[in-house]
Amino acid sequence: MEVRCYHCLSMQTVEDNIFGESEKVNVPCSSCGKAFQIINPRLATFRSQTTRKTVPSITSEFSVEGLPLNLPDNQEISLKVLEGHEKGTVYPVNKPRITIGRANSDVIINDMLSSRIHCAVEVSDRTILLRDLESTNGTLVEDARIQTALLSNGSVFKIGGHSFQVVIIPKAR
Repeated sequence: MEVRCYHCLSMQTVEDNIFGESEKVNVPCSSCGKAFQIINPRLATFRSQTTRKTVPSITSEFSVEGLPLNLPDNQEISLKVLEGHEKGTVYPVNKPRITIGRANSDVIINDMLSSRIHCAVEVSDRTILLRDLESTNGTLVEDARIQTALLSNGSVFKIGGHSFQVVIIPKAR
C-alpha cells in the first residue's frame, strides 16, 4: 500500500499486513525519519470533509456570466506547480472549467492556506479566466488579490503557498 508522510509529503510503500488487527499504526518515514500514523483502510470508516459554501454548478458549457466554455481544438492547456508541496506537478486542463482547492475540487492541493474550493480556471474560445471563488486568503496574480483575471501562456497565479503557471502547447497531430 502507498502512503504519504505528513511531515515531508514523500510517498512510501508499506506492507498490507502491517496493521494486524489494529485500526492505526505509527510508521517511520523512510525519507525524513519522523514517525507518522496511518489508518487501516479495512477497519476505518471514511470521513469526508464537507464545505458549507455553494459553488455555481456548471453543468452546461457556459460560465456564470453566460459565456460559452470550450477547450481549444488545436492546443493543450495545463497548470504547472512552480512552488508548494506539489512543485513540479503538471495538471492537464481537460475540461472547460476546473476548480482548485484543498478538498472537493478537480485539482486538490495539500495547502492549509487554500480554501476547500478556492478558485476556478475557465477556458472559452481564446481566453483563460481565473476566478476566485470567495476564498478566505485570496487568489493572487502579480502579487495582487483578484476576483477574476485573464491568463495567457506563462501567466503565474498564487493560491496559499502554491504558485501555478499556465502552459499552452500545440496539440500533437
